[in-house]
Amino acid sequence: MKKIAVCGKGGTGKSFLVFCLAKVFLEEGKKVLVIDTDESNYGLYRLFGFNEPPLELIDFLGGKVAFKEKMKKKIIKGEKESKISLLEQENYFLENIPKEFFKKRENLYLLTIGKIKKPLEGCACPMGVLSREFLEKLILKENEVVVVDTEAGIEHFGRGIEKAIDTVIAVAEPYLEALEVAEKIVFLASSMGKKVYLVINKVPLEYEERIKKILAEKKLEPIGIIHFYPEVYCASLEGNLLLESKVFEEVKEIIKSLL
Repeated sequence: MKKIAVCGKGGTGKSFLVFCLAKVFLEEGKKVLVIDTDESNYGLYRLFGFNEPPLELIDFLGGKVAFKEKMKKKIIKGEKESKISLLEQENYFLENIPKEFFKKRENLYLLTIGKIKKPLEGCACPMGVLSREFLEKLILKENEVVVVDTEAGIEHFGRGIEKAIDTVIAVAEPYLEALEVAEKIVFLASSMGKKVYLVINKVPLEYEERIKKILAEKKLEPIGIIHFYPEVYCASLEGNLLLESKVFEEVKEIIKSLL
């Protein structure tokens, strides 16, 4: 597990699981690069205790407008978006990226691909192309791991962001729409030959057996279940995490079984 993508419907707890994964890897002495590829969600940096987000990688490469123009020229020539190559370097290492484009604390690195900032600026396709190509060209050393917080839904599969990913973790809450999205993620990731695991999040203890029955009927086999903790929910309203909560013990057990 060198490059891991956490996927799911919006609000299911992707960023929370990304934080937990990074925390466990750091405890194991790994160097962890967290990549925020969600162009809509702005708050990931807060979970890691940073006061502000890093500058966006797309600005390091000339900005969204310039990147989009390069894309258009490639598309006019007949190239498919999922195969467009725009990065000049053949390979990238952590040390190649200017320090101002990531936040760092000890062995943790946080990098943001790009965000939607204003109305009518166009689609997020340039960020998707950059995410895919950067992940493909990013070379990891022996003790390095990448954890990717994807945008909500499944569009990133269409953009090919998972091409360079070796492990996909689908996160779902216990309701029909979230389970259907997770089911699709499992199918798409499996079709690409990726290792894929399902985690069910925010499960009320009193409904656990009923939810397990529904999952069995859908032939979905989660690697773990995370229960609903009101104190964690309340803390999240303020953008905080309760590091002493029992939820982290549950998540650690799931991650250990993944590893």
